[in-house]
Amino acid sequence: MVNTPSIDIDLPAKAPDLYTGEPPLTSALSTWKKVQSDLAYAIGANVHRSWTARLSVTSADARDVILTAPSRFIASKIRSDYFDTIERLWIKHDEVAPPRCVKLAGPINPQDENSAPIRPPAGRKIRREPRQMNTAIASTPIPSAPPSASAPATSVLTQHINTPKSITGQRFSFENFVVGPANQFAASAVKQVVHQERVIYNPVVIYGKNGSGKTHLLYALKNEMEKIDPLTRANFLSSEQFVRDFVQSLTGKQNDRTAVEHFKAALRNVDVLIIDDAHFIANKPASHEEFLQTLIAMISNETQVIVAMDRHPDELEKASPRLKSYLRSGLVCGIDDVDYNHRLLILDGFIANRQKQNPNNAPFSRPVREFLAARVKGTPRDLEGEFNRIVARADMTGVPITIELAEASLADTRFNESLRLTMERIQRIVCEEFGLNLNDMVSKRRAQAVARPRQVAMYLCKTLTRKSLPEIGRKFGGRDHTTVIHAVKRVNQLRAEDSDLDVRIKQLEHTLKPDHVGL
Repeated sequence: MVNTPSIDIDLPAKAPDLYTGEPPLTSALSTWKKVQSDLAYAIGANVHRSWTARLSVTSADARDVILTAPSRFIASKIRSDYFDTIERLWIKHDEVAPPRCVKLAGPINPQDENSAPIRPPAGRKIRREPRQMNTAIASTPIPSAPPSASAPATSVLTQHINTPKSITGQRFSFENFVVGPANQFAASAVKQVVHQERVIYNPVVIYGKNGSGKTHLLYALKNEMEKIDPLTRANFLSSEQFVRDFVQSLTGKQNDRTAVEHFKAALRNVDVLIIDDAHFIANKPASHEEFLQTLIAMISNETQVIVAMDRHPDELEKASPRLKSYLRSGLVCGIDDVDYNHRLLILDGFIANRQKQNPNNAPFSRPVREFLAARVKGTPRDLEGEFNRIVARADMTGVPITIELAEASLADTRFNESLRLTMERIQRIVCEEFGLNLNDMVSKRRAQAVARPRQVAMYLCKTLTRKSLPEIGRKFGGRDHTTVIHAVKRVNQLRAEDSDLDVRIKQLEHTLKPDHVGL
């Protein structure tokens, strides 16, 4: 057996009051068998098989017994959920009096200098005073000296390893996030996470259209938490990173699921987990299940999770009912479309930042500001893009920023009101209204969240353009003209029955300018 350093300071061995005469390790192994038998009953055979049965006795003396887990992730899970039961049962069965102290250790790759510490997960606590770099993570003391070079590569559970902070997304902050009626609820929920003393809502789900500001809020959250406490472990993952790392862990060359366990440990052994575009993860069967299990583990351990997606959890068509249930169990906040006054505030922020960068920039007049806010009826990202186009034209050509320049800049965009009405434009505007993408217009999906907007788009193509029924059907994925007829009849019926839908369609008709002749 290999001697493994314990998680506490080594104390001088003291002779027990009673001893069986067996070598300490032999006695410890015998006691551990009895403890395992009771564990299977106390926590359930399946749970015991998955977790505590994977512990092994690696060291023992008259005072201490060391149990070692095969991975840091397993050690952290046992420490948080089952260690109290292990200690209680050890005291019951140990033949040494007083009973020996049980300690827990987990292996670590000595070359992985950026590995996060294993420690008991806990509710998010804001530290009002900055932590000292040598402060112990857990309540047990840190060993006064590191293990010798000859010692096995193990992880002391209370050891702190400072991980470098990513500079990605540093430009995003709460200060430059413009709050209005469309996003006030979501912004307030995210700010509450920063200052909460304990986890209140878990998970926090932010959903809205692409470009509505979800990613800005998530990065602002991460940056603010690390500003308050530089040692905060806030793990920010895009859906692409999550899926890529998970797939790599499955296809790695390491044995005994070591790569998967390292992936889980890196994902879950944090103070806050932040995942952007989580709807992509939910749509892939393998990553879907890992996402669900991560969510369950983090909620169980009271570790805060914040996710962003482009639709409400109930509209994740490929998500299991269980995943939807867990996503809804915390706090779900939607970000709506920004109105005219909100767009003015956003533009004010762009203008102020531009002048701050260079006070000699050509002024952005109030009439142009109001023109742009009225014309660009899109997301904050759309507004930023059109603002940048206008100021770039002015800076590169040396002309003043006027309404005429703004008109010319918008001439080849969907925000040009002089565009002739086409079926492509109708499909695009309907997709924006209902939070879909253009592929949904031609797909075979029959879920109501997709089929209803598709019917509305067919209806608008029939009523606002001169296109024939077969032409419209072909534009919607090669559908038959009878499908278009059914869509028109159904939407007419729904407009009479559903006042909210009728209002939305009227707004779409106004946006699409029905007085223009369709191609």
